[in-house]
This record gives sequence, structure tokens and C-alpha cells, in this order.
Amino acid sequence: MSDKPLLSYIVLSYNYERYIDKTIRSILNQTIQDFEIVVVDDCSRDNSVNVVRSFRDPRIRVIQNERNLGGAGSYNRAVSACKGEWMVNLDADDWIAPHKAERQLALAAANPRVDIIGTYISVYDQDGCPHPNADALEEAVNRPHEFGRVDTWIGANHLCRSSTMVRSAAHHRIGLDDANMVRAPDYELWTRALREGCGFALIPEKLTFIRATSSGVTHADPLGSLLEIAYATLRNLIPLAEKRALHPSIARMIGWVAHHEQLSRLTPTERYRLLGMLMQSTSVGDYESFRALLRNTEERPELVTVGRRCMALLDKGTPLYQELSKLNKDVEAYIGARDHWRSECEKWQRAYLEATGQSV
Repeated sequence: MSDKPLLSYIVLSYNYERYIDKTIRSILNQTIQDFEIVVVDDCSRDNSVNVVRSFRDPRIRVIQNERNLGGAGSYNRAVSACKGEWMVNLDADDWIAPHKAERQLALAAANPRVDIIGTYISVYDQDGCPHPNADALEEAVNRPHEFGRVDTWIGANHLCRSSTMVRSAAHHRIGLDDANMVRAPDYELWTRALREGCGFALIPEKLTFIRATSSGVTHADPLGSLLEIAYATLRNLIPLAEKRALHPSIARMIGWVAHHEQLSRLTPTERYRLLGMLMQSTSVGDYESFRALLRNTEERPELVTVGRRCMALLDKGTPLYQELSKLNKDVEAYIGARDHWRSECEKWQRAYLEATGQSV
């Protein structure tokens, strides 16, 4: 194995004895064989580690955490250990098509400014059968996205982490996951990458196969998800929107938080402080600092007043809300029409090339 492989696969495992064999085999069967596999086991209580070591492939390294670090902490250990030019994410219960890396590297060669490359996905249940709600679960990912647009990321993550390949130089430049985050560390990382000027691309082929289970951390705590997304919005999206003078986008971000169904689970004071932090573009160092400021009513007491006024302005009965609502609908209609005609143009171009015997 090369001291500096082309690819470093990151496989995070916690009690995945049942699935990790298929995950590792899907990597070993890749058409691109210049890689290492870095498996970080987060104190599994099952036989996961022995399953990985049974492959006896020198390209596989197993790192065992001495204590449970969670997904973000384990991911950071893997990133620090990787030696490859690209880091390839793959959860220990997912698997990939044999030519996935080949497709992604070809796209990278054709687009040198791209730093993060995802693919379309197929969703399966815990037994490896097509998920009964696959169409709905795949829809958010499996369509064209303009990842360079701030609005693409408002309250939504359309990039499946298990499908991604990330340029190592870019990853080291933007930094590691926030180890205190549980529900949306990938969303925060992607929006930070956007803020730092990284290029994104998505291959419109189902090259990644993921398992959707009821134990997923994102859906287990919807309030926690809201707070982590709000933090990423405050830290990454709002500063970028201000830099680009996208003031309507900032209004949509704050409106998304203000009308989120989980916001009512916060105390009134926390509710107002959160909106006040967004309105004032409050500087926070990390997620723990964000949560501490949200809870500490003695620090920055003016946030409550700012947040209360923001809530009053964004009440669904006010003229301002009605204007913003209409603006959002107009923007969505424009984006829908643009994407439709772009798809039609690409279809016509392919038909023309085929009819004239040219390469598609």
C-alpha cells in the first residue's frame, strides 16, 4: 500500500457487526484500488472489530476509541489519521457501487475547482430490502441542486454524507466537525465549506446505498436538530449571505427558524434569545458556546427584546410576513421553472448528439 494513497475511506462503526462486512466488501470491490480504509470503532459492544480484522487486508486500519466519542468525535479521529488525497465517507451500515470512486474521480479531473462530490442514493431498510418509502426519502437528494447558492441550504441538507468524497486539502483548510454536535454535524461542515468557498458537485447516478432505520439520531431529537441547524445558520449561512448582500435570504433563514414547529418547545425567553442571536448575527465560537449563550439570561439581555420584536414582525398576520411569503413563493416558482427548462435543454442536447452520431 502506498504511503500516500489516492483515497482514504472513512468508516465509522458502533455495533454494526450485522452490516459492516458488506460495507468493507463494497470498498474492496472498487474499480479504483489505490486506497486505505480507516475504521473508527466507537466502543462497540458486539463483534464489529473482529469482523473488520477478519479481512486481513493491509490497507485496513482500525482505530478503537477508549471511550465513546459519538459520530463527530470519531469522524475527527478518522480525518486526522487519513493519508489520502481524497477522503471518502461511508457509514458502517451503508455500501457503494463498484464504480462509485471512478465516477467521482472522473468528475474531479474535469472540474478541478470541485472539493466535495456526492452522488444520488438508493434507500433500503435495515434488512437490505428496498425501503417502502424510498421514493420520498430519496427525493430530497436525487435531483439537481445548486449547492453554491445560499438558499439551497436554508433549513435543508440535500447532500448525503455517505455518498461524499472530499478533497483532503480543502477539508484540512475548513477544519474538523464540531465534536459537541450530534444531529447535524455534517450540515454544519457543508455550510462551513460553502462559507469558505469550496466547490460542490453531485453525480446523478444512484451509486450509494443507505439504510434508513428508526434509530437515526437526526430524527430522534427534532428540537436538537433545529438548534444545531440554527447554529450552523448563524455561524455560516448568515455571514455568507451578508457578504453577498443576499438580504432576502437572511429574512428567509430567520423566518424558517421563527415558524419551525419545534421552536415552541423552548421557553419563551430561549425562543426570543435564539431569534435575537440570528437578528444580530451574534458571534459564537462553537456549538457549546451557542447553547450556553442561549441558556444564560444574564448575558446579552437585549437579545430577548430583539427576538420579541422579530417574532412580532414575522407573525403570520402582519403585512411584512405576507410580503415575505409571496416573495418566497415567487422565488420557488422561478427556481422550479428554471430547473425544468434546464432539464429540457439537456434532454434536447442529448437527443441532438445521438441523432448526429456525436458522443454524448
